[in-house]
Amino acid sequence: MWIYFQGLESSGLPGDAAGFEALFDVEFDELRRRVRAGDAVWLESGFFQLNELYSPRSEPGGDGEFPVFGGRHIPDPGGGPGHAVLEPPEVARAAAYLEGVSFPDRWQGWRQLPSSNSDEELRERLARYHEDLRAFYGRSVERGWSVVKDFSF
Repeated sequence: MWIYFQGLESSGLPGDAAGFEALFDVEFDELRRRVRAGDAVWLESGFFQLNELYSPRSEPGGDGEFPVFGGRHIPDPGGGPGHAVLEPPEVARAAAYLEGVSFPDRWQGWRQLPSSNSDEELRERLARYHEDLRAFYGRSVERGWSVVKDFSF
């Protein structure tokens, strides 16, 4: 299970579900190259917990849902999880949210979900993901990009 985030110019957004599939139907090395270049982020596990940490029950529908799962849903005609797209204004809201949120404060106030990982392992992973997403969304705003999310469960 993973989520892959790709930044790209809005003019490069695919026009249909098949185009979104083609965007991510590349060799694994290409996806890793995009991550190393800072054009993408890959979250392998813990993303449900990170979303829960960002979106406390007291803030339903707030900007905290944008960084991980939020965006316009692009259904997969084959029944898979599909994709999500954030246009530049939503990318800017997500980036502003991530700049303003304190990971240590959120961690302290969050009720940890059951996990097979120790608290420390999960905290370290989520802190790393938070920094990766904060930097990625910041770069995407600077470039005026949209963000496309590819879900694989």
